[in-house]
Amino acid sequence: MSGDRRAPWRGRYNAEVYDAFTREYPIYGELNRRLARRAGVHGAWRVLDLGCGTGATAQACLARLGPDGEVVAVDASPEMIDLARGGTTDPRVAFHVAAAEELSAVATGPFDCTLCNAALWQFPAVQPVLGELARVLRPGGRFLFNAPSDRVAGQRPASHPFLVALARVYEETTGRTFQQPDTSLDPRLLDEMMIAEGFTEMTVTTGRYEGRQGELMTLMEIPAMIEPMAPDLDDDQRARLLAEARRRCDAAAPVTLDWTTFETRLAG
Repeated sequence: MSGDRRAPWRGRYNAEVYDAFTREYPIYGELNRRLARRAGVHGAWRVLDLGCGTGATAQACLARLGPDGEVVAVDASPEMIDLARGGTTDPRVAFHVAAAEELSAVATGPFDCTLCNAALWQFPAVQPVLGELARVLRPGGRFLFNAPSDRVAGQRPASHPFLVALARVYEETTGRTFQQPDTSLDPRLLDEMMIAEGFTEMTVTTGRYEGRQGELMTLMEIPAMIEPMAPDLDDDQRARLLAEARRRCDAAAPVTLDWTTFETRLAG
């Protein structure tokens, strides 16, 4: 993560809970495989993994690359990078600590593509990141990123039972209206920024992930996920909020999550 919003992703405990989630539940693995497949990652490509977390996207790329391929993975959280480095011995990947808007300091191009799974929508400022990507991608190099569709302007807000339960418990407990943080991506504004930085107009597609409600419940237990949704509560209060919302929902119930994928190329 980068800028003002990277602080919630700091800390060893946060990184460990996030890493455990990515290993136990399939959602991020599936989303990463979709990104790598859509990008056409193969052979001796050099891939930049932006907002790499503990390495799930890198692993999806390594599975498609040949022996001469390379992944350079960047994240602002030293704790995330520490776990990522400890999670693989593959010599084709290198992990670096850097904010997204300063990635060119550690990621030397040219890269054939950049992938960013479930991160760009949380960056407080996107255009500086695009400027950095324009410095390190080769002409024609691809940039693919995704976001939950309810974080994309113009899409229908999510109404999953567990999120509804969280909102109700919060309002019952505090007497205040529950509001999700405003972190929407506006495709029209994104296109304008892309073109200004030398990228082509984006291609936007939506896909669906089908899982179980328990997966969403556990996702929200990652401190960096729940803290922005209840910033006025302390850790113990958030834990009680999550426990009561979980009690009201069926972890085995099926759930569908729509994800939007954005694709562009560096012109030239």
